[in-house]
Amino acid sequence: MDRTAALPPEAAAAALSPQSSAFDLAPLLATLSRRMGLSVVDQQALLSIAQLRNLAKGELIVEEGSESVPLLLLCSGVARATRTLEGGGQQIVSVCLPGDPLNPGDFVLGRAGISISTFSPALVLSIPAAELHPLLELRPAIVRGLWRATAWRASVQKEWLIWLGRKPAEARLAHLLCEIACRSGSSRRESDDFEFPLTQRELGDILGLSTVHVNRVLQQLRSSKLVDLSRGRLIIRDRAGLYQAAEFDPAYLAMPDGTRG
Repeated sequence: MDRTAALPPEAAAAALSPQSSAFDLAPLLATLSRRMGLSVVDQQALLSIAQLRNLAKGELIVEEGSESVPLLLLCSGVARATRTLEGGGQQIVSVCLPGDPLNPGDFVLGRAGISISTFSPALVLSIPAAELHPLLELRPAIVRGLWRATAWRASVQKEWLIWLGRKPAEARLAHLLCEIACRSGSSRRESDDFEFPLTQRELGDILGLSTVHVNRVLQQLRSSKLVDLSRGRLIIRDRAGLYQAAEFDPAYLAMPDGTRG
């Protein structure tokens, strides 16, 4: 169930000390700094008008077609952006990880072109348009930050378009696993073993494959000793081998300064 509350003032004031907050702001603050290029002062100004939303797994955050949408920032959990097709089916068009702005482009355009819902329990900061627009007049760096975040998302979407449209099933799945591992920061950990909340059915919705086909491809990757995926955890056994199978180049995830977005 969605529970909304004002962001505690001490959390907004904790931009340099996220550990003092009741929840982990570190992934979000890293995004605000690196991907959006915001100073600490701009970060604090943005957080000061945010509302905290506590969401359950499978909960709708924004519905496609909504107008005057708030800016949404994902603090924890995993979310998805989907488009609904004429027959009622859905296509997952992006996966959002902790720290991601969920809808920077839709906020700028003023209309939700996609629906956003949760893959897992999540904490989301919601910044109402009516409060953010006056702040944008005072702090143009936040406007530039929104465009930077939108450009980064477009870079990711372009890569998805290429590998979804042109690569065979094994390379498609391998590429998605590489991207999620890279974006989750697994390369900075001692172990390539991390929580992975997507089910085989959800992987199929992303990749345009049946659940049976996803299972078959996972078995191929497992038999090649590249990955293990079970019980909500992904273990990458051979990162170099998985990158090769996916033809994965993480450069599209980088910001101009070379840091990963």
